[in-house]
Amino acid sequence: MFVDADAPWCGHCKALAPEYAKAAKLLKEEGSEIRLAKVDATVESELAQKFSVSGYPTIKLIRGADKDPIEFTAGRMAEDFVTWLKKKTGPPAESVDSVEAAKALTANNEVVVFGFFKVDLLV
Repeated sequence: MFVDADAPWCGHCKALAPEYAKAAKLLKEEGSEIRLAKVDATVESELAQKFSVSGYPTIKLIRGADKDPIEFTAGRMAEDFVTWLKKKTGPPAESVDSVEAAKALTANNEVVVFGFFKVDLLV
């Protein structure tokens, strides 16, 4: 879950709200399982303290009770949220089996690292 801890009086939080909502809509339309949530940290002060919220807005990816939350520090546009979330929750690698797939991958990403591995097909 991607959580925005904010305060109702915070100007930065108010400016962020439409982009955060847009990111939630984009992810939902894509069929993503990632959920976005918003918490009023001034009301839920114990929760804010538990997750080390010291300023507003504080946005964190909470992946489960056994993992530490990851603080979001990228841009403040919907596309920034979506891109960051996909990188943090997506597969660590992608198989490429053709030149066309390699070209598509490099066209859609700023940085691409290819690895070539010998595969024993008779396992």
